[in-house]
Amino acid sequence: MSARDRIRSGRALPIGHDVPLPRISLPSRPSVRRVSALVGLLVTTLLAAGVDASGAAPAVAGSGASAVVTTPSFVVTSPTSGARRLTTVATTTKAATVTFTVDPTRPQQTWWGTGAALTDASVGLLAGSPEALRLLFDPTRADGARLDALRLPLSATDFSPTSWTWSWDGTAASPAPEALRAISTITQGILPLRPDLRVVAAGWSAPAAMKTTGSVRGGGLRSESTASYGAFLVSQAQELQRRGVPLRAVTLGNEPGHSSDYATMTMDVAQMAELGRQVRPRLPSDVALWAGDHNWEHRWAYDQIVAAAPGSFDGSAYHCYGGTPSQMNGPTPFRIITECTGTTDGWASSFAWQLRNLVAEPVANGSSGLLMWNLALDPSNGPIDAASRYGCRSCRGLVTVDGTRVSPGPEFYLLAHLTRAAQPGARVLPVASSAAGTAVAAFRNPDGTTGVVGVNHTTSAQVVAVKVGSTTRRYAVGAGELFTYRTP
Repeated sequence: MSARDRIRSGRALPIGHDVPLPRISLPSRPSVRRVSALVGLLVTTLLAAGVDASGAAPAVAGSGASAVVTTPSFVVTSPTSGARRLTTVATTTKAATVTFTVDPTRPQQTWWGTGAALTDASVGLLAGSPEALRLLFDPTRADGARLDALRLPLSATDFSPTSWTWSWDGTAASPAPEALRAISTITQGILPLRPDLRVVAAGWSAPAAMKTTGSVRGGGLRSESTASYGAFLVSQAQELQRRGVPLRAVTLGNEPGHSSDYATMTMDVAQMAELGRQVRPRLPSDVALWAGDHNWEHRWAYDQIVAAAPGSFDGSAYHCYGGTPSQMNGPTPFRIITECTGTTDGWASSFAWQLRNLVAEPVANGSSGLLMWNLALDPSNGPIDAASRYGCRSCRGLVTVDGTRVSPGPEFYLLAHLTRAAQPGARVLPVASSAAGTAVAAFRNPDGTTGVVGVNHTTSAQVVAVKVGSTTRRYAVGAGELFTYRTP
């Protein structure tokens, strides 16, 4: 089922990707309903410091770092076509319409990172566009997204022109040519720009011989193949690290309750618990194992899996396509969003929905990071698996690559604002709002800076005041604009 199935009242929701067909193992509620009540002003505040132990390697001092912040800055992006993008604005003397006060005395969870997925579609497009790579990952680009994290598919997805998996000879996993191209993109293209990159990997399917269908497309993991699949995953992790991929986490598989006509594979609770017990002790010591990698609404399954395999999972990974962010408040201390996509919604509504549902509310419920879906797609929202009827045909990449032209979309700017506010290793801090209906979160960065990211969801300009310690600064924010505040 594609994103078009989420269209309600003539409008496509900005979040549809792997909307489930009938699920073999993890039944779910119908599609997520979009938050429709418009708040007067939605603001998420982020500050940052420290590195989470759940698969996060220590930051590399002096590598991949942005310029040192010595003066406060305030950057805005308008949803209006042709208007300002990542534009620095000055303070204002006008009276504030809302004030946010950060409490630095009660640090909470650690921020893992911000990024998107390197699908086969993205690999092909980025190979021909060094400019797109720089725009996405170069931490010194004034107009860049400055991404610091990446999700790596370990098999075909619905954004793969061909169907493939790594091979398995019973002892070692070997990467397919498609996997080698992705690995090369990371080691030769991204790491020179971002040496401190961290990667989480997930397969959409095991090799066909391990599945109930005997095919990469659809079906489930055969019960008698559980042990082999566990060994396969461990071998993949070892091989990725051997080839220079900075792997920091893996999941047992993408959306294990979802089967479709492209590369997908279901697993039940008992299989995932057994895999957790087998895989965790054999992974490299610096690679975390995250449970789930499916929608918020599947929290009940996460609870059962983690309870059945105590000590096996270092974290829980969530997607945005069903349920609400409040459901990611457990069952492990470390939680993260590993997939969400924009579709056909407008920029203003995308900014507002995503800021609240992918940043503010998840952070309030313990989220430590945000990974979107495709890094790059072409003007037709592809390339896709043309043999699939149900893969997403309206998913939006962070950037659109059309020959030499690279066009950032709204999700690019969402992440660009987030990376300017929160570094990997940030600590979430409480923040109070003077206005009802706002959504706020806070971090302190390892370099001692504080940051604020938010959106003005009203139809008129607002004046936002941010108070950090004894200092308060005020800025005018246009209608629908994203903003980021950062101060030394």
